[in-house]
Amino acid sequence: MVFFRLCSATFHRVSALNKDTRSEISSSSQDYVEDRDKPIKFSTSNANKHRAYDTFCTKSNAPWYQIYIVTFSAFVFLLYFGVLREENDMDEYLSLSVGQRVPAVQEQTLVQQIRDGKQLGKDVSELVNEVKELRKQYKLDEK
Repeated sequence: MVFFRLCSATFHRVSALNKDTRSEISSSSQDYVEDRDKPIKFSTSNANKHRAYDTFCTKSNAPWYQIYIVTFSAFVFLLYFGVLREENDMDEYLSLSVGQRVPAVQEQTLVQQIRDGKQLGKDVSELVNEVKELRKQYKLDEK
């Protein structure tokens, strides 16, 4: 409310600088400025005449058949890319997890699992073998 009053006061100060604007202010708007602390009756205001339909459903110059063409095009696009298209190498690559795509991340994950397993007293020999195979396969630096 304070922000509105500051903006309102600033607006009236700026508009008062222009003599034409000052002379165009009607007595009803001056009354509004003086009575801004009083509530405005909704039923007699212009806001009562405004409908939500006017805000969201504006008339455009688009032809009547445009919505059908756009809907059909989107349906065909989704049908092709979602159902009909065969998977290629990139699709298979993107379906892999990050650890499978980046061997260093997979190695770090396995090393962390080994540490956690040792702390819990579990057998981690399989994980150690996986790390060794991963390092051989991708020639990762020994840490």
